[in-house]
Amino acid sequence: MALKWKKEDLKTLAEKKVEMANSTCEALIYAGIDVELSGGTEHFALEPNDQTNIDSMFTAITLGATQYPYHADGSQCKMYVAADIMTLYVAYKSFVTYQTTYNNFLKIWINREADKNALAGITYGSTLPEDLLTQMQEIIAAAQAEIESVVAKLTQQAAGGGNA
Repeated sequence: MALKWKKEDLKTLAEKKVEMANSTCEALIYAGIDVELSGGTEHFALEPNDQTNIDSMFTAITLGATQYPYHADGSQCKMYVAADIMTLYVAYKSFVTYQTTYNNFLKIWINREADKNALAGITYGSTLPEDLLTQMQEIIAAAQAEIESVVAKLTQQAAGGGNA
């Protein structure tokens, strides 16, 4: 005899799915990224303190620093040139923005899904429904345009092309 599905069970399943989405998103971000820098590919964890450190390095180059000390995972501290710091910053911000934006839209889908079987099949990495996917892509494109604008201004400033 099959158990009868209750509406409150859908809420419980949605809550579990949201917890899964949040923990998976956090784990992916904290695990970090590989970034191609001038000296080769390096891996950088993105735990909260790592994000703060990368933000601080980026702030330093926006204020005129030409290099800044830091370290890739498991590596010795060294001086990173401004161009590598900018590359790292853009990669980190793009990755975190993508993951958090995807996670937010995934949670919208989870919370609005009324079909228990469809809800049960939602995992982190599932393709979003078209309406949510379109909204997410618009946000990601706008965020990317903004970061590219910042990079262009900093590049122009570094080249002596004016004030940023």
